[in-house]
Amino acid sequence: MNERRKEPRIDVDTPAIMTPLAAVAVRLKGQVINVSTNGLKVRVCEQMERDPRVGDVYRILSSRDRMLCEVNHCRPGSGGTEIGFKILHWSEAGELKQIVKAN
Repeated sequence: MNERRKEPRIDVDTPAIMTPLAAVAVRLKGQVINVSTNGLKVRVCEQMERDPRVGDVYRILSSRDRMLCEVNHCRPGSGGTEIGFKILHWSEAGELKQIVKAN
């Protein structure tokens, strides 16, 4: 299958806290498993009340990185739920942004 991505994904393993803007009292813990200039994928192992829907907007905090992201896809699996995000705004740049810039 041909690669459709415009940019390469960089594999990482860093914790993240996700907050859906529609329910700011909710905090989900996950692991960022890959990142690129415009997107990232997060694996959530804890049980969620409902899977995120395409278009839902989340604030994602990972170390010193602060991002506003939109859900592109959500895939439940045996190892947890993987959520693909489009980065709408990267308000504070930390380690993830440095990794992306270096590649």
